[in-house]
Amino acid sequence: MTFWASPAGQLIILALGWAAIRLARRVLRHRWPHDLLTWDLMAPLFLLCSLFLIPRGAGQLLPWLVIGWMVIGIGVAVLQAIHNHELLYPKFLKTFWRLTDLYWVVGFSLCFLLTIS
Repeated sequence: MTFWASPAGQLIILALGWAAIRLARRVLRHRWPHDLLTWDLMAPLFLLCSLFLIPRGAGQLLPWLVIGWMVIGIGVAVLQAIHNHELLYPKFLKTFWRLTDLYWVVGFSLCFLLTIS
């Protein structure tokens, strides 16, 4: 069990998750939603893998990452409300989740680098 909580185990979990999502997308190609990308389903894996790195040294960084994630959600809501004069839920969720993908890729990378250093 300690291997899966190690940085190398986290990279393997991410690689297996990526492969499983790609395989499911290929098998269900006619039923797979066209707007749903592989990266959209990887954000929870990046968050989960970041949580597994807490005992290895990423515990100081992770609360700040979660606070930043909340700030992104509030910022997207406020910007869309100001720009469009309304907050459309589907558009908000799509924008927020795509920014979440990018944010947790960077967040996991920082946790990973902090853990191996």
